[in-house]
Amino acid sequence: MSDACPHAVSAGSYLLEMLTPDETDEFRQHSSQCLRCQWEIVELMPGALFLQELRADILASDQRLCSDRPVLSTVVSRELRWAPGCGTA
Repeated sequence: MSDACPHAVSAGSYLLEMLTPDETDEFRQHSSQCLRCQWEIVELMPGALFLQELRADILASDQRLCSDRPVLSTVVSRELRWAPGCGTA
């Protein structure tokens, strides 16, 4: 593939904020000029947003009381579940 870029594999880590500050700066600077990396960011963005939302839901569920109803998610594919430790599955 002639438009392959070795930095494109960093796009997922960049979107999930898993790179060091120096790596983040380097990738951000590189991707501002690299069409392949820009395309990779666009392709991975829906999955990264889903994972960020899922992480927020998991963190919030640890703080939710058992009497609270689950909050509807903007991602319809996810099943609703009661907060952990409420005695229901």
